[in-house]
Amino acid sequence: SGESGAGKTESAKLLLQHIMNLCKGNSQLEQQILQVNPLLEAFGNAQTVMNDNSSRFGKYIQLRFQKNTVQGAKLSEYLLEKSRVVHQDTGERNFHIFYYMFAGLSAEEKEIYGLLDPSLYRYISGRFGTQDVAQHWKHKYQEVCNALDMVGFQEQEQVDMRAILAGVLSLGNVTFEPEDGNGPVKVSEASKGWLKAAAVDVLRQFVCCVPCPPSVSCCCSPFADARDSIAKMVYGRVFGWIVSKINELLAENVDPEVELREIGILDIFGFENFAVNRFEQLCINLANEQLQHFFNHHIFQLEQAAYKEEGLPWENITFNNNEPILNLLLAKPLGLLSLLDEQSAFPQATDKTFVDKLNSSFKGNSHFQPARGHILGFSIIHYAGKVQYAASGFLEKNRDTLPANVRGLFISSVTPLLVPLHIHHEPRPTLARVKCGDEAHVLRHSLMVLMEKMYSANPHFVRCIKPNNQKEPGVVDDQVVLLQLWYNGLLETIRIRRDGFSWRPSFEEFADR
Repeated sequence: SGESGAGKTESAKLLLQHIMNLCKGNSQLEQQILQVNPLLEAFGNAQTVMNDNSSRFGKYIQLRFQKNTVQGAKLSEYLLEKSRVVHQDTGERNFHIFYYMFAGLSAEEKEIYGLLDPSLYRYISGRFGTQDVAQHWKHKYQEVCNALDMVGFQEQEQVDMRAILAGVLSLGNVTFEPEDGNGPVKVSEASKGWLKAAAVDVLRQFVCCVPCPPSVSCCCSPFADARDSIAKMVYGRVFGWIVSKINELLAENVDPEVELREIGILDIFGFENFAVNRFEQLCINLANEQLQHFFNHHIFQLEQAAYKEEGLPWENITFNNNEPILNLLLAKPLGLLSLLDEQSAFPQATDKTFVDKLNSSFKGNSHFQPARGHILGFSIIHYAGKVQYAASGFLEKNRDTLPANVRGLFISSVTPLLVPLHIHHEPRPTLARVKCGDEAHVLRHSLMVLMEKMYSANPHFVRCIKPNNQKEPGVVDDQVVLLQLWYNGLLETIRIRRDGFSWRPSFEEFADR
């Protein structure tokens, strides 16, 4: 754990390499486990203002052992930041894979997939890069192709995947206009070429059947929202499909007579506090609150209980307990996520009514602050400090639903990839019955499953500390480091360990020594 840009993903990769080196087992399997990283990073990482290779999802790798050799592995992914596909703030980029494709595909391949100059695409904000950067991306694209081959993607599946990614980019350029000044909405004349370029059949067809709400005969917004929802959903399914293929490849081949043991490595997005913080930052920071609570439970509560049990003369050390913050966010029925679900269920509710509800529900709560003036937002005092959230878009992102007739198109798609994408990797209720409040519901469920895994294990904590906020090598900013040591509870942790015998041999080890 650690804040964004502290080095969690790099540390996890080094740890993985180290474990593989120690166990000297199935060399082919070990190489495969190490080689899936470029694939996951290409589709799941992006440049942010805090980190040029930021994980925009959480991953938990379970290594399965028999007789001290790795027999298999399983990867679980959590909370992919799908909204990045359709929007990035200033100084940020979309997922790496889009840029790698532009740099790595030949001119002929680009023509096949209908890809034009990258500066034309709204979903990558018209930003590309220097010649050096493009050369680096070209090399990365080759790495991704090699990893796709190694993981077992057939040639046609890879073609379909590239077609879908290119189609998603073209889809983002489709705009809408009223047909006759005040009549029904249609695809704008200027963007019909983009509609054609969204070559995957279902992406092209969906626009013809997005229902126009009766009360907004000439409003283009529902169409644009549906377009963005499809882009996010399709990208999320491609990512889930990659993870499924990786798990098929790495599935263990075990002797049922021999005990199976496991080492898990959790690498999850770090605490974030940007100039503008949205629904995604709230989800990320909630996950970090949960991990901090888990750390507190093990280091402070269980440690000190063990000292008392051993009969050590001991005065309790107090620590910064973040349970009240978790209650503020997760309590039912009046926690922030429950209130968000409740508001999402009302068609008339808006981001403003949601904020009003928060302000009245959490009045006097020391971890919640209403926004001042006319700002539509609120602040949470997290364990790592105060974060101000912009509430605009909270309800829409939480609903994240698709029109029913658009769902049907995926079921009947002639692009084979989109059918299994839709049917087999649907982590939610069947799409005919998608209910409001899904995102918060999925977030809560994912965190609950993850924490169950954590609490059932014997944990070791790797705390990653960010040396400076300028993304500079070899520079240590004392104040930046000290702040992290303080809010992570590491100063109290050191004191507890120092006062309570940090080396703990078993009785056998002690007697043998």
